[in-house]
Amino acid sequence: MSIIKSYGIALPHFRVEDSTLHPKGKKGVMKAVCFSDEDIITLAFQAASDIPKNNIDGVFFASSSPVFHNRYHASYLADLLNLPQGILALDFTNSARSGTDALLLANDLIDSGKYKNILVVASDVSFPEIGKELTAPFGHAACVILLSNEKGSAEILLAKSFSSSMAEEFSYKLNNIQYDPRYSRDAGFKNNLIESIKNIVSKPQSIDAVILNSLYSRMAGGIFAKAGFEEKQFAKDSLNLKIGNTGAVHALLLLINELENGRKNILLADYTNGTNIFEIKSTAAFINKHLQEQLNNYDLVKTYQDYLQLRKTGNFNSLKYETKEMFSSEMMQEREKETLLYLKGLKCAECGTIYYLKAARCKKCKCDKFYTVQLKDTGTVYAFTSEHYFPSSFPPITMAVIDLDGGGRMTIQQTDTMYPEKNKIEIESKIKLVLRKMIENDAKPNYFWKAIAL
Repeated sequence: MSIIKSYGIALPHFRVEDSTLHPKGKKGVMKAVCFSDEDIITLAFQAASDIPKNNIDGVFFASSSPVFHNRYHASYLADLLNLPQGILALDFTNSARSGTDALLLANDLIDSGKYKNILVVASDVSFPEIGKELTAPFGHAACVILLSNEKGSAEILLAKSFSSSMAEEFSYKLNNIQYDPRYSRDAGFKNNLIESIKNIVSKPQSIDAVILNSLYSRMAGGIFAKAGFEEKQFAKDSLNLKIGNTGAVHALLLLINELENGRKNILLADYTNGTNIFEIKSTAAFINKHLQEQLNNYDLVKTYQDYLQLRKTGNFNSLKYETKEMFSSEMMQEREKETLLYLKGLKCAECGTIYYLKAARCKKCKCDKFYTVQLKDTGTVYAFTSEHYFPSSFPPITMAVIDLDGGGRMTIQQTDTMYPEKNKIEIESKIKLVLRKMIENDAKPNYFWKAIAL
């Protein structure tokens, strides 16, 4: 059996209430929405940042809203995380069930003994059509689970998948297809769920929480009752009211939510064109409440116009939307990756002065000998200015000179500044580095470090 050794969560800092999205929307019901320089890559990187990277031999990336075509998100993220080249890297796309698809395959590979530690990543960022924000489920998030054959906090006792030829809703040639729900939900959801839970659990009453991740979950009560489950065992989807339905991430977030709340024995059923079933047993208390902490830390988007600015990334108040392309050299980025991406600095062998950028000689003692050190991702503002010409959805951009904790100085943008009064920085303000898009609508994937106020 595989073990959940560690996990990470990334929720965007901003939430938008349904009442802001539509006059008929409810106040207090929210969707998590990315800032204009975030996407599935930056969220996935954030979620994976604090997970131990030792001996990872596989990365699976799941999303129903990919940003690349003909390029693997899994191998791209593995490189961002500085994992070894050549490890198993697979993408799972095209379905809201792809998050648990990845979890299921990772479990099987670890059970087989061929792999020891697989990073399962799910990240989704999509917006519904304008005017359909209340009828189309959406919400932005990322979840990373490190599955291992070593010790951890929860065991996957069972993992099975049951496919279905029936898909109630899907896209064909960019057209949204919806079959008659009076037929399709019986032929698809109900029939598949009945087959899925048949003889899965020998003692239904031993389950503390039943998680059913499906748009049609309200139709499942009778099915589970016939299988021996009671209504009190069902876990309510409280996340949908706080961050929305997060697509391929949602089933994993529901699982983490129940584990953080102390549930011991969990049955997870994830339905989309088939059902993935998991039985999971908690073996230790989940002390770090990563999900709960982020659920309670956010700023609200004030107006629908601000929401449109977030989703129309890089419109820059122009009449015509067009992508921008900043100068970039793949050769230079690859050559300087240790510095630009992995935050490797230089320390003077003579006086100990630390530099972020390469230097031929130490400016302090003129020594020409250095050795490599790992720089911190936190620091203090040394100086800052407002940049009015750099393209941005929420100008001006604050450019800050940062003295990193432990040494090193770099110049970067501040981010999450939709409302500057809430994210104001001053001299000696504390900041943290986060990976974001350098230009919000760049024609190439230019990811670099930015600063958020602490």
